[in-house]
Amino acid sequence: MFKSCVRINSRLRLKTLSILLSLGCVLGCELAPSQTYPARSIKAIVPVPAGGYYDMVARTVSQRLSEVLGQPVIVENHVGAGGLVGTEYAARVIPDGYSISFNGIGAMSIFPGLYARLPYDPQRDFLPIVLVSGVPNLAVVHPSVPARSLQGLAALARARPGTVTFASNGIGTTQHLAAEMFATAVGAKLNHIPFNGSATTVTAMLGGQTMLLFGIASDKHLTILPEVPTTAEAGLPGVEIEIWLGAFAPRGTPREIVMSLNGAINKVLALPEVRERLSPGGVGEAKGGTPEELGDLVRRKIAKWARVVKDSGARVE
Repeated sequence: MFKSCVRINSRLRLKTLSILLSLGCVLGCELAPSQTYPARSIKAIVPVPAGGYYDMVARTVSQRLSEVLGQPVIVENHVGAGGLVGTEYAARVIPDGYSISFNGIGAMSIFPGLYARLPYDPQRDFLPIVLVSGVPNLAVVHPSVPARSLQGLAALARARPGTVTFASNGIGTTQHLAAEMFATAVGAKLNHIPFNGSATTVTAMLGGQTMLLFGIASDKHLTILPEVPTTAEAGLPGVEIEIWLGAFAPRGTPREIVMSLNGAINKVLALPEVRERLSPGGVGEAKGGTPEELGDLVRRKIAKWARVVKDSGARVE
């Protein structure tokens, strides 16, 4: 009888000790992110191919962010469908602060109005961290086009409905929708000729295959082209596009981690060498700010581009 009681008491002590150890582990795990973050490398997801502006910005910021955080920040390009594939992937990663994404105007503000069925929601599936950079756009025409101003181009397009051609990287791209925004604003009809990629688009316009390329429509003067008027100065204040890029975390990422990343990236964006790097040739600028400011930008841009997409008639099933 005595031996039996000893065995029972030993089992109770072992079970109690096991419970306490498990509880301590749980509490420790819950506290760990805010106390030690980051404790290992961070993955930065970029939904476009290497070599472009977005990729350059992501790599520039990630390199310096590694130094600020004391852990490697490794850029991974997940490409496909103009950014859709990588954006969906970024929405589904574990929300523990060790996977963030750099994304912008296309996947986060144009696609919601363009795609009938989008496999993610920019506002529901992502938490904004900070606005990273912005690049204004520029409208250019082939030298053979008899127009030297936006108003002259508008008059030409109204006089020759459907004959003024413009190039773009494809249906629903910023080049396509910028031109459609311009056409709607001036009451004209343009002829859209889509190409596959920026290089072929620019080559087509320079070679005279198309008349117009709406790469930029800005409400600010470009440093390298101070004599070129803004769209507002040209009489079209509503025709404005900025190619913006922000940092995002998947929904469910702890608020303290989001704020930690916000502070770290803002610190990186304040570095003179980073600001210079993010403004090649005086075009574009490093941004910064709060998560709330980026969230407000996303909301406003989704509403704006939904109207433009509807007016253009563009749609992807």
